[in-house]
Amino acid sequence: MATLHLIDGEKGGTGKSWVSFTLTQYLREKHPLFYLVATDRSNPTVINRYRDKEHYQEFCDRAIRYAIFSESEKKIDSPDDIFEWAMERTTLVDLPSQVHRSVVAWIDGKDVIKMGKQHGVKLVRWFVCDGEDDSINLFIKSAEKNQKKVTHVLVRNWGRCDEWEYFDEHEQLQETIAKYKVKVIDFPKLSDGKRIKINARRWTFDEAMDSGEFKTLGKQAIHQYLKMAYQAFESTKLL
Repeated sequence: MATLHLIDGEKGGTGKSWVSFTLTQYLREKHPLFYLVATDRSNPTVINRYRDKEHYQEFCDRAIRYAIFSESEKKIDSPDDIFEWAMERTTLVDLPSQVHRSVVAWIDGKDVIKMGKQHGVKLVRWFVCDGEDDSINLFIKSAEKNQKKVTHVLVRNWGRCDEWEYFDEHEQLQETIAKYKVKVIDFPKLSDGKRIKINARRWTFDEAMDSGEFKTLGKQAIHQYLKMAYQAFESTKLL
């Protein structure tokens, strides 16, 4: 069964693009036959690291695709290609903020869950959380509405928050996780200094390692970060 992975969270600033970027690196290493879909035409953060670079041209041609989620009736069919791609191979969709209603409208309006069962496509929503109350409440709302339809992974992003006591003590959240058997993973933090440099230069992890910017222990820290992230991804058994 092929899988359609939606990297979401609805709220801005939770680190969705960085999670998408790291998951893209994982798939490139472990499961290279996949599609990476950008849905933010104005600033496709993850794809910007690969396009217009000669040494990634083959990857771009093979894997990168574009789609738009919109509430406009004229563009209601725009995301349909995503489903077609997902029938071919694992598909990773990097969603921008504030498209939740459009995504839900597409899933419900096009009966994506039913069609997925018929065509062997599993839908997984990776909900990136920064530990803040609004992020938690958005997840609870999403899980209660869609859990029977969509498999949820709740991503605790340690790159955005290093204190999860409120998360752990949030009774409604913990009840929701238990009720719907939500998979929860701890997504590790790469030090701000390294992350900021990699983002500023639009580097991939490969380019960062080859740049000469990071010395032996700096490279080891990146290796360790990726190892921990990969272990978190694999713990879901959804890849």
